[in-house]
Amino acid sequence: MPVGLTAADFAYLLPEIVLTIGALAMLVADVVVPTRRVLLTSLALAVLTATFAAVFAYRNADVEVAAGMLAVDSFSTFFKMVFVGAAALTVLMSHRYLSIESTSPGEYHFLILCATLGMMVMAGATDLVSAFVGLETMAVSFYILAGYIKPNPRSNEAAVKYFLLGAFSLAILLYGMSILYGLSGTTQLPAMGSILAGQERDPRLLLAIVLVVAGLGFKIAAVPFHMWAPDVYEGAPTPVTAFLSVGSKAAAFAMLLRIFIQGLQPHLADWSLLFEVLAFVTMTAGNVAALTQSNIKRMLAYSSIAQGGYVLIGVVAGTTRGVSAALFYLAAYALMQLGAFAVVVLLRRSDAIGDELKDLSGLYRRQPFAAFAMLLFMLSLGGTPPTAGFIGKFRLFGAAIESGHVWLAVIGVLNSVVSLYYYLRIVIFMYQKAETSGSEPVLSPLLALTLTIAAVGTVALGVYPGRLIDAADASARALGPLPAAARLR
Repeated sequence: MPVGLTAADFAYLLPEIVLTIGALAMLVADVVVPTRRVLLTSLALAVLTATFAAVFAYRNADVEVAAGMLAVDSFSTFFKMVFVGAAALTVLMSHRYLSIESTSPGEYHFLILCATLGMMVMAGATDLVSAFVGLETMAVSFYILAGYIKPNPRSNEAAVKYFLLGAFSLAILLYGMSILYGLSGTTQLPAMGSILAGQERDPRLLLAIVLVVAGLGFKIAAVPFHMWAPDVYEGAPTPVTAFLSVGSKAAAFAMLLRIFIQGLQPHLADWSLLFEVLAFVTMTAGNVAALTQSNIKRMLAYSSIAQGGYVLIGVVAGTTRGVSAALFYLAAYALMQLGAFAVVVLLRRSDAIGDELKDLSGLYRRQPFAAFAMLLFMLSLGGTPPTAGFIGKFRLFGAAIESGHVWLAVIGVLNSVVSLYYYLRIVIFMYQKAETSGSEPVLSPLLALTLTIAAVGTVALGVYPGRLIDAADASARALGPLPAAARLR
């Protein structure tokens, strides 16, 4: 097998190269013009735009680069577009927030770009080593971002908790990967799948599967590996929380699908049952815990846990439709979750933290557009038509039924009904409560643009989801041959 990078490899790695150069340019700009917030924000957006254009240019590629370490295919392209789009919306909503917190935007945007780079590597990784490098690039960036507001004790606490638990979960994940390497003799996922397909059920393989699921379960905040999420989501800067809940979760799912579909598909019966239990426990525990929350960020943290449980239904199905449904839902979830956190960013003022339910009181009178957008996001998260969330859940539950997991689809529907209670609590506070406190929230142009993009996307994907469904189908097929219909259990 060839070692090193060829000229063609560099061409296919253009998005990662552009993003890396842009991140380094951000550091230089931070030294040269540290007080020009608008200029630094514009540079970050320009880098992300150029990266998106480079990803789009290779949307039809289907090659392996870097000696089989990375794949440039429909699957990686789908996720890269989600990551870059989510990063751009995060940068847009961060401008005013960083100004209120009197924090340097240069280093902040550099870390956002580095986290995005790690996610892109995770999506394309077809080797355990490259997947680990991408995971660590993303994780280290988020460890720092979680504690970026240094004078804030809650931000410091979030960073420490996230770092300690993240390091512990990483050790578990690496132990599982080392066992997979020992059993197969390779770290490349396609070769691993072929080798393990000819082996009988081995207790060591089952142990490796459990350890890898536990390590990745931390990143997707699946129960019982979710305990970090509420505290970190609450303490981290709100735009960081938004990006963490969307980008990190989607990247972990991309890595999870690569490992289990490409590397461990021959043993689907073993890991499917494990994910089936995780999906049930995760969406149920997340929704139940969210019912009693009064802090918006903690409520959205438990909501995010539940949303991860829904996505796991697509993984459990193990079919082309199931993987496609999971990808569609992750893209739709990015829009509605980022939009919801953008409203929380709006509530942050110099005299108010703005992350409690009471801070939403009377929002429809103070900022009617923001209140209406939040209404759309809550309805979509609850799976109400005609929003993207409804289409996403419809496809996930349909895939579960098609693959023989009817009971899991029923549990998913019941959980969606339960979730409407706490989503509608937010709506009631915005439209029914009159008492207000603190100064008036100011909807800046960049924040208004963020809400507009998220709201229009949420509705558009609910009314006309065809293009995204086609892209998700092509991405699922890029992972290799999967069952297209029901399979016997």
